[in-house]
Amino acid sequence: MELTGGRGVELVVDSVGGKTLEGSVAALAYRGRISWVGNAGREGAPPALSPIMQKNASVTGVFLGAELGRNAQRTRPLIEGLLERVASGELRVVVDRVFPLSDAEGAHRYIESRQAFGRVLLSTEG
Repeated sequence: MELTGGRGVELVVDSVGGKTLEGSVAALAYRGRISWVGNAGREGAPPALSPIMQKNASVTGVFLGAELGRNAQRTRPLIEGLLERVASGELRVVVDRVFPLSDAEGAHRYIESRQAFGRVLLSTEG
């Protein structure tokens, strides 16, 4: 809110859910929108969304698996296009850390610690 002079933001893409989603609602401008695309926070309790009414705002859930199942002819080309852009270097995948395959347990612990920023990979090399 400080960055927007108290106005709030028009759009939040929230991949965490839970308390973070509640913070996303608080950051919204009047009639703002949230695209809720994941539940990386894995909190058991559902987020409190009633404050969204005070802003006449909206939350849209987005689940790629459902879209693929219902509309693959539209979704697959979008995914292929993104992969082509990554392959060409136009888009870059952020790799946080690479773990040897023998330390898959350590990689899993690292992901669960929520310290990762980007992808965590397992490698059979090195």
